[in-house]
Amino acid sequence: MTDQLTQNSFLGDMQTVIRGQVESLTRYEIDGDNKGGSIWVSKPNTGKNPNNLGNELIKVKMPFEMFDQKKAEVEAGKLYFPCQMEILCEINMGGQNKAVLTAISMKLDGPEPGQIKDEDIDKTTGEILPDKDKPKTGAAQTTTGTSSANKP
Repeated sequence: MTDQLTQNSFLGDMQTVIRGQVESLTRYEIDGDNKGGSIWVSKPNTGKNPNNLGNELIKVKMPFEMFDQKKAEVEAGKLYFPCQMEILCEINMGGQNKAVLTAISMKLDGPEPGQIKDEDIDKTTGEILPDKDKPKTGAAQTTTGTSSANKP
């Protein structure tokens, strides 16, 4: 009976997968006892919140140790930020009876770091361009379409 009281039977062992643009990872340690981390995922603004400008941010809890694992991957050139990732999360009950997402695992959900070229990155936002949005070499975009850059 005590197990039922300490765990919300409605949520049980629920999990979900989040796919999105991971902007950064952070971690904290307070007095050596309280440790944790956060994954900050952004998504385009839905317009539902008039008090938010720019992208909306979602915070996912992360185990303290996961930060060191991901830091090692960044230093080894296997991971970069921001990037598209797939995050497997456990759903738990938090304060005020709200669901809290806690990361179990993370993996890249986009191109590997060695596959990215400078021309694949949008110079203003730093995001990786999809193939259709990549600028064409030797052509200039006009308001009526594409014209050759070498025309007299």
